[in-house]
Amino acid sequence: VKKVECQTRKRIGVCLNETKRRKLNFAVFEELCRNHGYDVTEVDLTKCLNNQGPFDLIIHKLSDLLVEAGQDLPSHHLVQRLQVYLDTHPFTILLDPLPALHTLLDRFQSYHLLRSLESRSQGMSGVFSPPCVELITERSDVVTLVRANLTFPIICKTRVAHGPRSHEMSLIFNERGLKEVNPPCLLQSFINHSATLYKVFVVGSQHFVVKRPSIRNFSLGETDQKTIFFNSHEVSKAESCSHLSQAPLYPDALPPSDDVVRQAVQGLQEALGMSLFGIDLIVDTQSGRCAVIDVNAFPGYEGVPEFFSALLSHVEKLLGSNQKQSSILELPASVPQCEEHNTERRSLPEPCKRRLSSSSSYFSMYTPPLSADC
Repeated sequence: VKKVECQTRKRIGVCLNETKRRKLNFAVFEELCRNHGYDVTEVDLTKCLNNQGPFDLIIHKLSDLLVEAGQDLPSHHLVQRLQVYLDTHPFTILLDPLPALHTLLDRFQSYHLLRSLESRSQGMSGVFSPPCVELITERSDVVTLVRANLTFPIICKTRVAHGPRSHEMSLIFNERGLKEVNPPCLLQSFINHSATLYKVFVVGSQHFVVKRPSIRNFSLGETDQKTIFFNSHEVSKAESCSHLSQAPLYPDALPPSDDVVRQAVQGLQEALGMSLFGIDLIVDTQSGRCAVIDVNAFPGYEGVPEFFSALLSHVEKLLGSNQKQSSILELPASVPQCEEHNTERRSLPEPCKRRLSSSSSYFSMYTPPLSADC
């Protein structure tokens, strides 16, 4: 029997583009990690990952790359390089798993998920997702489809839930407006919510609720109003001052209850296996019920000053930092690295596998598999 001493400093890899790093001021978090005894390394997917690691945990937001990988061969190979590394280092923790990110990048998939969660919620006390219709291609029966499933006004969103175009939306008030939709897109019944949005920012076992402006109320049912085209970022940011959110003073609506928010967070965590995501909640002015209208991966956490401390706490929990770093593992001489027998470090729940499926994804493309990490 050979004794192998575990490394005393664990390594955190960071794979964020420059825009995300700057918006989050992520260098502050990296320094916080170093001050708590971790090594922090920027992950470069264009280079051999074996030479940059080994990584105990990787924090990433690869939304851009995953979207590009469906049409661009070099981007696809970068995603494959990460997948090969994860396959050959099964105890590296990934925040967050790539299959979950794929689900949230495709509004069709994410709304299927929300509907399945709604079916398991607790009746009138649970959250719901507004009725929606998926348009994959142009179809002549769109009016019939809408009349059977939705009510006016209708909000139209792109299928891909990432990138500048994903924030370009429209409010449609009549059948004439349906002629202006461009598939693939998602049509959804608009729910009056008194111009108030509740953004829930999730960090592991903690979540934070931030109130934001949103779209004002409109008359329900079909009207002669022309379609309104807008950018959701210009409506729901903290500093937004859009004509769509400027409205009469509505009676103060009660925010979602703690139990309802917790139900939404736990349901999505169990289904996705994610640690860093945001949920957009509204309260239906008519019924008082809470609706989930969007879920996004690794949001900006604006208005959450506790984000870095909460993220560090979650990272420490995942890595088991409370265990004695000086512990000695007794392993057979043929096993070279102690982390391969530390089953405590497998943190990803069963519903969300680590490996991306090459089929049934809006973003997938076929390419020959890479035979090695480098």
